[in-house]
Amino acid sequence: MSDVMWSIAQIAARDGVSKAAVSKTVKKLAEDRPETPIERGSQGQVTAVSLAHYDHYRQRHVNPAKATAPLRAPDGRADGKSLTELPFRDENSFDEARRQSEWLKVGREKIRHQEDCGALIRKDKTDHAVAMIGAEIQSIVKRLPNRADTIALAVSKEGVHGVRVLLRQIAIDICNDIADKLEALAETAPDSDPLIEDEDA
Repeated sequence: MSDVMWSIAQIAARDGVSKAAVSKTVKKLAEDRPETPIERGSQGQVTAVSLAHYDHYRQRHVNPAKATAPLRAPDGRADGKSLTELPFRDENSFDEARRQSEWLKVGREKIRHQEDCGALIRKDKTDHAVAMIGAEIQSIVKRLPNRADTIALAVSKEGVHGVRVLLRQIAIDICNDIADKLEALAETAPDSDPLIEDEDA
C-alpha cells in the first residue's frame, strides 16, 4: 500500500495552522527520520510528505500543551487514539516522558526524606571524608620517627623498661593528636549534605 502524500498547504489547511509551522515540523521530521517518504521539487523544496509519518511524528514528539494543531494518530484520528488499538506505552512519547519525569521527582523526594531522617548517607561525601581522615591519621603517625632521639635516650638510661614506658606515652600522645584532629574536622563539617540534584541546579 502506497503512502498517502499531502502537500504542506493541505496539511496546514487541515490543521488550521500556518504553512510555515508545518514546514518547520517537516524539516525536523526529515532530519530525525531520513527514511520518511518526502517528495521534493527540482530545487529541493518539499512538495509532499507522507501524511501518516507526519502525524505519527507530531504525536510522539510534540508537547500537547503547546500544540496549536490537534495531534493525530497515523489513522487520522484527532484524539491520537484508535478505537481498535489497545493502549500501549510508547517510551518515546511526550506523555511517557512526562510520566517518567513525575516518577523521578517522587523518587527524589523520597530519597530526600530518607536522607533528612538519617536513613541514607552520601557515598561520594563519605568516601571523601574517609580519605581525608585517613590522610590526617597517616600524617600524625608519620611523625613517630621524630621521637627517635627520645627513645634512644630512654634505652641508654633505663633500658627496655624505660623504652616500654616511653612508647606507652607516645601511643597515648598519638591517640590524643588523632582525636583532636578528628574533633576539629567534625566542627567544620556541615550537619547535612545537599542532594546531588541540588548541587547541579
